[in-house]
Amino acid sequence: MATVKLFHFKNKILKDGTSPIHLQVIHKRKRRWFTSGISVKPEDWDPIEKQIINYPKNEKKNFRKKNYHLKNLLIKAEGIIIDLESSERPYTADDVIAKLKGVDSALFAAFTDRIIKEFQKQKRYGNANIYNSAKNAFLKRINKTEISFDEINYRLLKKFETNLINEGVSINGISVYMRTIRALYNRAIKEKVAKKENYPFEEYKIKHSKTHKRALKKEEINKIRDVDLKQKPAQEKARDFFMFSFYCMGMAFVDVAYLKVANVMNGRLHYSRQKTSQLYNFELVPPALELIKKYSDLKNPEDYIFPIIDPDHPNPHKCYNLQIGLNNKCLKAIQNHLELPLKLTTYVARHSWATIAKRSGIPTAVISEGLGHTTEKTTQIYLDSFENSVLDKANKIITL
Repeated sequence: MATVKLFHFKNKILKDGTSPIHLQVIHKRKRRWFTSGISVKPEDWDPIEKQIINYPKNEKKNFRKKNYHLKNLLIKAEGIIIDLESSERPYTADDVIAKLKGVDSALFAAFTDRIIKEFQKQKRYGNANIYNSAKNAFLKRINKTEISFDEINYRLLKKFETNLINEGVSINGISVYMRTIRALYNRAIKEKVAKKENYPFEEYKIKHSKTHKRALKKEEINKIRDVDLKQKPAQEKARDFFMFSFYCMGMAFVDVAYLKVANVMNGRLHYSRQKTSQLYNFELVPPALELIKKYSDLKNPEDYIFPIIDPDHPNPHKCYNLQIGLNNKCLKAIQNHLELPLKLTTYVARHSWATIAKRSGIPTAVISEGLGHTTEKTTQIYLDSFENSVLDKANKIITL
């Protein structure tokens, strides 16, 4: 439980020779201060009784008001803490200060930090990094270290957007930040620490532009599959991980990295997606099973299947981040060797699976399920646009 007390900063001397009195709030080893707006000389402050003394008789009424103000401030802070404790929701010393200032909502940075810690405990490190980046980017561009949710309005979001545009951040890059802030605001409303009537995303609409082509054709995927890389073991591994992702409905590289022997049961793959915790259970196609057997004897359930994360590394996610960078460098070398039409990264396998599935006549709803998207709208972003010739042919069928 947080504690509060009045504190006289006697070492800070103002121009009139007085020193300020602040309210000190301590919670979970975090110390915060709230100014009372009152200052007195050291000899006029009783550090035991926490009140002003030695005031002139002709100013007795004025000093009594000051003591009453200080006492009332202390009582108000204690009441806020009791209310926060009664809510049984996590809170910070900053939340107490915010409520003393009359801000009746959670503080954005403190709230975000709590969500980040939740992600880290769940080992959803990618989400944690995205939320941390969005928080830091937002506070930096609006020139604040903290802000309440109720203070985040249309004007502030536009200011953030304008600053990012001026810095050359892409529309889709801005979209990632804004969607993260929107998700945080929605979470705060659900937890009843932000007001629904102040929700700024009714007015502010998040923009996004069409992504560059990141999908290969089936024959290009086959070229990657068939290229001889026996003399280049690092590139061979990168190719194998890429193909495994493609064989497993565009499985994200992070999920490939964290797969363990225990996830393989009776020729099926059972795993929980790192990003969303969504459960998957599907039959492994023969080439995917061949790749698993190439890298694992499938004996120890706790072993990683693929040699991406070092099991002895103290920080698996740091190890993963290093490996994905090296993996993409190898994929770029393969791209150059095969003269592929786009930059080859781990994500291309995911986009390619989705686009090839669409071109094969698979309904978007089924593709969406395979990718683990909650809406078909998200899936549509992954799907490469059909060539003009395909649209021309379709139009002739419809109109002629």
